[in-house]
Amino acid sequence: MQEPVNLDDVMTLGEMDPGGMLAAVEDFPRQCAEALNLGREAPELPDAEGISRVAFVGMGGSAIGGDILRALLEDVVGMPMSVHRSYRLPSLLGPDTLAVFVSYSGNTEETLSALDDAIYLGCRVLVLTTGGKLLERARANRYPAVVIPGGLQPRAALGYLSLTAAAAMERMGLIQGFVRVAHGMAESLRAKGEEWGRLSPLEKNFAKQLALRLRGKIPVIYGVEGMLAVAAYRWKCQFNENSKVPAFHHALPEMNHNEIVGWHVLDEYSRKVEAIFLAEEDDASRVAKRVEITADLLREKVGGVTVLRVGGDTRTERLFSAVHLGDFVSAYLALLNGVDPTPVEVITLLKERMAAEG
Repeated sequence: MQEPVNLDDVMTLGEMDPGGMLAAVEDFPRQCAEALNLGREAPELPDAEGISRVAFVGMGGSAIGGDILRALLEDVVGMPMSVHRSYRLPSLLGPDTLAVFVSYSGNTEETLSALDDAIYLGCRVLVLTTGGKLLERARANRYPAVVIPGGLQPRAALGYLSLTAAAAMERMGLIQGFVRVAHGMAESLRAKGEEWGRLSPLEKNFAKQLALRLRGKIPVIYGVEGMLAVAAYRWKCQFNENSKVPAFHHALPEMNHNEIVGWHVLDEYSRKVEAIFLAEEDDASRVAKRVEITADLLREKVGGVTVLRVGGDTRTERLFSAVHLGDFVSAYLALLNGVDPTPVEVITLLKERMAAEG
């Protein structure tokens, strides 16, 4: 294995990141604040009268925002919220459904296909996109659409793809008080960005330290059920797309009933694994005790174990803080691996071949 890149060498980091992924991660707090304003100032929104469920429709980096909002808001809204990653929508959706269609490019074929179902089922549709066919179809059907800024990879536009919808839902009257809480979260992330950003030296920068720990390993991320299970999935996807490494995730307590048995002995495979646990700070629940015990049991079964206690004044702050840390770690790991974190060439190739098939 070659000597790792010096993560405190700011010039080298910039040269190795021509697509600006690390800069996009550092800009995330500002993006979150802007996203809230976009949703709050949207000129047109669906009528909220009679809405009894919310469905988020998208794929990949455009869908994770729905997972986040569902974890944070489903209990607050008091109605079912679902996320759909497919060409089709279930028939239980209908005129009582707010269907939020999210495609950063506006050309995601699964999402465009699902829009046909939403039209047939009579859903009330809100579109979030930068343009493309989705925006064209929204305007043709007179569906409200919020046009978000372009120029990013979808996974780097998470603020626009989640908080814009939440602010729009608040303006519709479906939720109350979230925008204020989310603005507070964005402010708290600014301090985290200074702590984890490229100008913060390795000796004080946990994101850089964890990236170094993960070099040459396969990350397996376990999140406590609920919002930190969503964060664990986000970490897994960011390691895949940014760092270009295999990564896996699961949730507690469910993994205690199956996956834990798979870590049987420390062998050639398992010693390459770093198990990362995401849990809430000051959590005294039964599942928190499971985190402690499970981490202890795995220390002799895998190459390393890291337990992260996520803090924050609100659930929104805790979830977004966990996501933000994972974004930094995955970007640093990419640079340590000598790869540009921005391109996703195999996804592009897949889309081209699918398009060629007609």
